[in-house]
Amino acid sequence: MLQDTRVIIFDIDGTLLNSVYFNVENMNNTLEHFDYVYRVSEERVRGYLGCTAEEYYKGVLDESCVERWEEIRAYNRAHMAEAMAAYGKGFEGVDNTFSILHKTGYKLVLYSNCSRAYMEAALDVLGIRNYVDYAECVKDNGLAKPQLLAKILKMYEGCKGVVVGDRIHDIEAAHWNYIPCIAALYGFGQEEEMKEADYTLYSIKELPALLDKEKAHA
Repeated sequence: MLQDTRVIIFDIDGTLLNSVYFNVENMNNTLEHFDYVYRVSEERVRGYLGCTAEEYYKGVLDESCVERWEEIRAYNRAHMAEAMAAYGKGFEGVDNTFSILHKTGYKLVLYSNCSRAYMEAALDVLGIRNYVDYAECVKDNGLAKPQLLAKILKMYEGCKGVVVGDRIHDIEAAHWNYIPCIAALYGFGQEEEMKEADYTLYSIKELPALLDKEKAHA
């Protein structure tokens, strides 16, 4: 199924970026700014990373503040790049894996439910900007993930693609576009959630070997 793959489309949160800690820090600083007593936990944030913005904020906030989720989002986003630079980090092996895949000739693409500012900050934190051929988020053109993936595949028409992601949204987007999905089980999704994925990874570092193995079986 991965034979002749030329385009690899990566989700960001939970696939490349280990984003729990800085999102917790930033959200709790935001809640303090608005004088709320409530604080988010790592467990709660982990459960909603990778969702749409509305799903995320309505999921992590409690009844004391959820009605103001759009105001909270605006303030939180304004300080996200600073928090990411201070506390953000990629999963082990991301930069080296991208270097290997880039040298091998794969087209490396990022797609995400995040905002453009978040994506740009993530590219800086991950240190992979020079390896990425294209990056787009749902906020750029108001597309849902399946439609955004369809747009990307159209750009690389004639090249076989695969999605690497950690949430069910990635499986759904990949299968909606009739391409395989590799589940990043080291990310934020639960194994049960990712059971419909076509392949699995327990580390991003396993990806080049998986692709090589599938080529050898072609």
